[in-house]
Amino acid sequence: MGDKDSSNFKWITVGVSLSILALSATIQYSFSVFFVALLKEFGWSRSMTAGAYSLFMILHGLISPFAGSLVDRFGPRRVFLSGSLFLGTAFALCSLTRSWWQLYLFFSVLTSMGVTATGWVPNMTVIQNSFQEKRGLAMGIVSCGTGVAILVGVPSVQHLINWVGWRKAYLVMAVFIPLSIIFMVMIFMRNRPRIAPSGHMKERVIPTVSRDPAMVDTDWISRTWTLRHVISTRQFWLVGTCMFFNSIVSQSILTHQVAFWVDGGLDILFASYIVGMIGVVSIGGKMLWGTLSDKIGREVTYTLVIACGVCGMLSLIVFTFLASPSIPFLYALFFGLGYAGTAVLPPLVTADFFAGRTYGKIFGVIFVFTGIGGALGAWLAGFVYDHMRSYVPFLIFAIACAILACLAVWIAAPRKVRAVSGKRME
Repeated sequence: MGDKDSSNFKWITVGVSLSILALSATIQYSFSVFFVALLKEFGWSRSMTAGAYSLFMILHGLISPFAGSLVDRFGPRRVFLSGSLFLGTAFALCSLTRSWWQLYLFFSVLTSMGVTATGWVPNMTVIQNSFQEKRGLAMGIVSCGTGVAILVGVPSVQHLINWVGWRKAYLVMAVFIPLSIIFMVMIFMRNRPRIAPSGHMKERVIPTVSRDPAMVDTDWISRTWTLRHVISTRQFWLVGTCMFFNSIVSQSILTHQVAFWVDGGLDILFASYIVGMIGVVSIGGKMLWGTLSDKIGREVTYTLVIACGVCGMLSLIVFTFLASPSIPFLYALFFGLGYAGTAVLPPLVTADFFAGRTYGKIFGVIFVFTGIGGALGAWLAGFVYDHMRSYVPFLIFAIACAILACLAVWIAAPRKVRAVSGKRME
């Protein structure tokens, strides 16, 4: 009975983490619609305005190891509650923005603290600590939170901006989102996550393949990982390289996509609906890729993911020269699938290599690569546009980055450490 109750509560935790991540990601990804409103009101350059998002991503990455460590040490409740207070304060101040430095201070600095404490790393840490079996499915479901944010959050924010203006939209979000997170955390979130059976104590015992068919490299899996040991491995740097290149692609496209479509002649509200379609596709895509990677392996799945993302970026290039009305929908389909996979697979690959009680800190440190890559991508896309009046050169560069991310996963080779269920030797 106790095991059944524990199992049920694990899936409740999945639902809560999905919801918290959706609210946190709405704050992050709604920058693409605030981006257009800020350009219109202040007339800033795209590189300078996107620079606020770049600084946000840098700080988001740098703070992530501390967020992961705090979840490891104190559990998720304190981290989520503190983060929600930062979100409310930061967005209330964003409504007062009058100059570029205020945007950088209120959004880039303060908002990054709140998003980091309620976002990707803490929620992935909670799920890694709660699941060993069906981890790909569980992480895939939780990562759908970003898809929900893009599907529901971004268009809703655009409607809100159209209705009350961008300043009051910031104020509404400053109240609604933090209070919603606080309610869910206080009612449903345990103070400490349950540690999956692959926790710290079992890492001290050298397992055998006969006891767990998932163990391919028993010497690797038997190690008790510390951060100092992790950063000395080739796999750490390869996963970080993958996340760096992935983030260049995803964050640049997600930041500039609304401006791209408006430049191409689409109405801004319709452009926000295209963004919402990416959310629809990514919700299903994250569950698809997470489950599929448990069956056919991370590397093969990652290759399919990158192929979809490249097709999405190629559709943007084609639209620049041939503004067919079907292209935005093809873009939403392919880029949505590609984005979904590059979101859900890195935490799974990290868990394949470094699962255990220090996962939060380890994944947080690796997430620094995401922050740096996202910062570079968002700013560089704006810089290229400011100087060339076109996103095409950057899109070609982004396609190359996507291919390099895929190569990094194949070289890291998680299949040589921990077999997924579909590849186990029974």
